Amino acid sequence: MEQRIQRFARVFRVIFAAAFVLSPVIVATLWLTGGDIMFKDGGSATVIGLVRDNVSLDAAHAPAFPLAWSQRWLGLAVSLIPLGATMLCLWWLARLFGLFSAGEIFTGNTVKYIRRTGWTMLAGVALMPIHEALLTLVLTMRNPPGERLISISLESGDIRDLLIAGIIILVSWIMDEGRKLRETDELTV
Repeated sequence: MEQRIQRFARVFRVIFAAAFVLSPVIVATLWLTGGDIMFKDGGSATVIGLVRDNVSLDAAHAPAFPLAWSQRWLGLAVSLIPLGATMLCLWWLARLFGLFSAGEIFTGNTVKYIRRTGWTMLAGVALMPIHEALLTLVLTMRNPPGERLISISLESGDIRDLLIAGIIILVSWIMDEGRKLRETDELTV
């Protein structure tokens, strides 16, 4: 059973490490090319569609095409807020699954990385209103006066992420208590 856990943990460690490396490359490529490299036809429209899924922009406040270079650079900078939180979570998960693949399961280090993942995810959700406000400002900054926008919203996905982060933190506390009990039993011989 333990070998199976270690084998799966190695696979997940590679996945999280690859995602840690690739995610900033993908985000930077999308912003700086306007999506033209990844999406041959209507790249800018695709990028705006992807971004619009994360912000509240109605048709009246739609950004002008193509995005200006200043908007692309600012958009990339603003995207570093959620990207940073995501990368940090991926880093903690890669470390956690590295420990699992080495056979460390109920240790202080595994609890530490689980807890860090939960708190980082919670911080990422807390920073989303700032990200959304800045992103809507960047996307609409070239619009005529009266059509520029700063928007903040709370969606069901945010609440779901808060719940998941809270559950991860709770699981880390439970695992830590179990680890302490096990260590106490090991000392009481």
